Amino acid sequence: MKAKILVVDDVDTIARVYARFLEREGYEVRIAFNGEEALEIWERFKPDLIISDIRMPKMSGFELAKAIRAKKTDQKIVLMTGYADEAEVLEQQKRHGFPFFTKPADLQTTVSKIVADVLEGHYQAQ
Repeated sequence: MKAKILVVDDVDTIARVYARFLEREGYEVRIAFNGEEALEIWERFKPDLIISDIRMPKMSGFELAKAIRAKKTDQKIVLMTGYADEAEVLEQQKRHGFPFFTKPADLQTTVSKIVADVLEGHYQAQ
């Protein structure tokens, strides 16, 4: 059975590139373009993993993760950002225990490894 992944990013091209790559890797993928849409899709799709951008309109990736973890405490979530040098990102990641990567990320090495590690349980929800 294929693992299901929800990709959330407000930049259409980024969301679609990641989704296509993950589909080629053998995952079943859905896309959301903001946190509110992601919550709606999450309810129906029941993904094994969520990969979400941090900075989005309507609801940040951190707010999305918090809302989902309130409903399912062991939901696997990976956050991504184009602003890795920001102290907020690093502090939030450390405090909430979310693995994250910076965009643009090498799909073959960085993204593929993080997704596999999270799905295999090498990172646990805090």
